[in-house]
Amino acid sequence: MSDLTYTVSMPFKRKGKDALKDTEFILALSLDLKWFNPEQAKIILSEAQKSGLLKREGELVRPSFDISSIEIPSGFKPEPVSSEKKPIFDRIIERIIAGTNIDKRKVIAMINKKQEDLSKQVEIEISAILVAVENGVIVDDLIDEEYKALTTLSSS
Repeated sequence: MSDLTYTVSMPFKRKGKDALKDTEFILALSLDLKWFNPEQAKIILSEAQKSGLLKREGELVRPSFDISSIEIPSGFKPEPVSSEKKPIFDRIIERIIAGTNIDKRKVIAMINKKQEDLSKQVEIEISAILVAVENGVIVDDLIDEEYKALTTLSSS
Protein backbone atom coordinates (compact mmCIF):
# COMPACT_ATOMS: atom_id res chain seq x y z
CA MET A 1 0.00 0.00 0.00
CA SER A 2 1.17 3.52 -0.67
CA ASP A 3 1.37 6.29 1.91
CA LEU A 4 -1.20 8.20 -0.13
CA THR A 5 -3.69 5.33 0.18
CA TYR A 6 -3.26 5.24 3.95
CA THR A 7 -3.47 9.03 4.18
CA VAL A 8 -6.65 9.16 2.09
CA SER A 9 -8.24 6.31 4.06
CA MET A 10 -7.79 7.84 7.49
CA PRO A 11 -10.36 10.70 7.32
CA PHE A 12 -13.06 8.26 6.15
CA LYS A 13 -12.17 5.71 8.84
CA ARG A 14 -12.09 8.36 11.61
CA LYS A 15 -15.41 9.89 10.56
CA GLY A 16 -17.02 6.50 9.87
CA LYS A 17 -18.31 7.76 6.54
CA ASP A 18 -17.96 6.56 2.97
CA ALA A 19 -18.17 10.09 1.51
CA LEU A 20 -16.93 13.47 2.75
CA LYS A 21 -17.17 17.09 1.66
CA ASP A 22 -13.84 18.61 0.62
CA THR A 23 -13.78 20.72 3.77
CA GLU A 24 -14.40 17.69 6.01
CA PHE A 25 -11.54 15.85 4.32
CA ILE A 26 -9.17 18.82 4.60
CA LEU A 27 -10.10 19.51 8.24
CA ALA A 28 -9.65 15.84 9.15
CA LEU A 29 -6.10 15.83 7.77
CA SER A 30 -5.15 19.21 9.21
CA LEU A 31 -7.05 19.77 12.47
CA ASP A 32 -8.13 16.28 13.58
CA LEU A 33 -5.00 14.33 12.67
CA LYS A 34 -2.60 17.31 12.67
CA TRP A 35 -0.72 15.76 9.74
CA PHE A 36 -0.77 18.77 7.40
CA ASN A 37 -1.70 22.41 7.29
CA PRO A 38 -4.88 23.17 5.30
CA GLU A 39 -2.96 24.09 2.12
CA GLN A 40 -1.02 20.82 2.22
CA ALA A 41 -4.26 18.90 2.85
CA LYS A 42 -5.71 20.50 -0.31
CA ILE A 43 -2.68 19.20 -2.23
CA ILE A 44 -3.33 15.71 -0.85
CA LEU A 45 -7.00 15.96 -1.91
CA SER A 46 -5.97 17.05 -5.40
CA GLU A 47 -3.31 14.32 -5.75
CA ALA A 48 -5.74 11.66 -4.53
CA GLN A 49 -8.27 12.72 -7.15
CA LYS A 50 -5.66 12.87 -9.94
CA SER A 51 -4.35 9.42 -9.02
CA GLY A 52 -7.85 7.96 -8.98
CA LEU A 53 -7.93 7.18 -5.25
CA LEU A 54 -10.84 9.59 -4.75
CA LYS A 55 -13.75 10.17 -7.06
CA ARG A 56 -15.97 13.23 -6.98
CA GLU A 57 -19.74 12.90 -6.68
CA GLY A 58 -21.21 16.39 -6.61
CA GLU A 59 -19.99 18.12 -3.45
CA LEU A 60 -18.62 14.88 -2.01
CA VAL A 61 -15.48 12.83 -2.51
CA ARG A 62 -15.52 9.05 -2.15
CA PRO A 63 -12.69 6.56 -2.09
CA SER A 64 -12.52 4.50 -5.27
CA PHE A 65 -11.41 1.49 -3.23
CA ASP A 66 -12.80 -0.49 -0.31
CA ILE A 67 -11.78 1.43 2.83
CA SER A 68 -12.51 -1.59 5.04
CA SER A 69 -9.78 -3.56 3.27
CA ILE A 70 -7.14 -1.00 4.29
CA GLU A 71 -5.16 -1.80 7.44
CA ILE A 72 -3.35 1.38 8.42
CA PRO A 73 -0.12 0.50 10.24
CA SER A 74 -0.02 1.41 13.91
CA GLY A 75 1.63 4.80 14.39
CA PHE A 76 1.41 5.63 10.70
CA LYS A 77 2.24 9.23 9.84
CA PRO A 78 2.51 10.35 6.22
CA GLU A 79 5.56 12.02 4.76
CA PRO A 80 5.34 15.81 4.85
CA VAL A 81 4.03 17.49 1.72
CA SER A 82 6.69 19.66 0.21
CA SER A 83 5.78 22.88 -1.48
CA GLU A 84 8.50 21.94 -3.95
CA LYS A 85 7.07 19.67 -6.61
CA LYS A 86 8.33 16.09 -6.70
CA PRO A 87 10.03 14.95 -9.89
CA ILE A 88 7.59 13.66 -12.50
CA PHE A 89 9.17 10.18 -12.37
CA ASP A 90 8.40 9.88 -8.64
CA ARG A 91 4.84 11.08 -9.16
CA ILE A 92 4.26 8.53 -11.94
CA ILE A 93 5.55 5.76 -9.69
CA GLU A 94 3.26 6.91 -6.85
CA ARG A 95 0.27 6.90 -9.18
CA ILE A 96 1.06 3.41 -10.47
CA ILE A 97 1.36 2.14 -6.88
CA ALA A 98 -1.88 3.85 -5.86
CA GLY A 99 -3.75 2.68 -8.95
CA THR A 100 -2.57 -0.93 -8.98
CA ASN A 101 -1.48 -1.79 -5.41
CA ILE A 102 1.76 -3.14 -6.88
CA ASP A 103 4.70 -2.53 -4.55
CA LYS A 104 7.32 0.06 -5.44
CA ARG A 105 10.13 -2.37 -6.25
CA LYS A 106 7.97 -4.26 -8.74
CA VAL A 107 6.78 -0.99 -10.34
CA ILE A 108 10.38 0.12 -10.81
CA ALA A 109 11.27 -3.30 -12.23
CA MET A 110 8.36 -2.99 -14.70
CA ILE A 111 9.60 0.45 -15.77
CA ASN A 112 13.17 -0.81 -16.17
CA LYS A 113 11.92 -3.74 -18.27
CA LYS A 114 9.96 -1.33 -20.47
CA GLN A 115 13.09 0.80 -20.80
CA GLU A 116 15.07 -2.28 -21.93
CA ASP A 117 12.29 -3.32 -24.35
CA LEU A 118 12.56 0.12 -25.94
CA SER A 119 16.36 -0.23 -26.17
CA LYS A 120 16.72 2.84 -23.95
CA GLN A 121 15.62 5.01 -26.89
CA VAL A 122 13.27 7.10 -24.73
CA GLU A 123 13.56 8.95 -21.44
CA ILE A 124 12.82 6.84 -18.33
CA GLU A 125 9.77 9.02 -17.62
CA ILE A 126 8.26 7.93 -20.97
CA SER A 127 8.75 4.28 -20.03
CA ALA A 128 7.07 5.00 -16.69
CA ILE A 129 4.13 6.68 -18.43
CA LEU A 130 3.77 3.67 -20.75
CA VAL A 131 3.73 1.29 -17.77
CA ALA A 132 1.08 3.45 -16.10
CA VAL A 133 -1.13 3.52 -19.20
CA GLU A 134 -0.71 -0.24 -19.75
CA ASN A 135 -1.96 -0.77 -16.19
CA GLY A 136 -4.98 1.51 -16.57
CA VAL A 137 -3.56 4.32 -14.43
CA ILE A 138 -4.64 7.81 -15.46
CA VAL A 139 -1.61 10.03 -16.02
CA ASP A 140 -2.93 12.43 -18.68
CA ASP A 141 -1.80 15.52 -16.75
CA LEU A 142 1.67 14.04 -16.29
CA ILE A 143 1.90 13.18 -20.00
CA ASP A 144 1.27 16.86 -20.79
CA GLU A 145 3.80 17.93 -18.17
CA GLU A 146 6.46 15.54 -19.49
CA TYR A 147 5.81 16.68 -23.06
CA LYS A 148 6.35 20.30 -22.02
CA ALA A 149 9.53 19.34 -20.16
CA LEU A 150 10.87 17.45 -23.18
CA THR A 151 10.07 20.23 -25.64
CA THR A 152 11.62 22.81 -23.31
CA LEU A 153 14.83 20.74 -23.15
CA SER A 154 15.02 20.28 -26.91
CA SER A 155 14.56 23.99 -27.62
CA SER A 156 17.24 25.09 -25.15
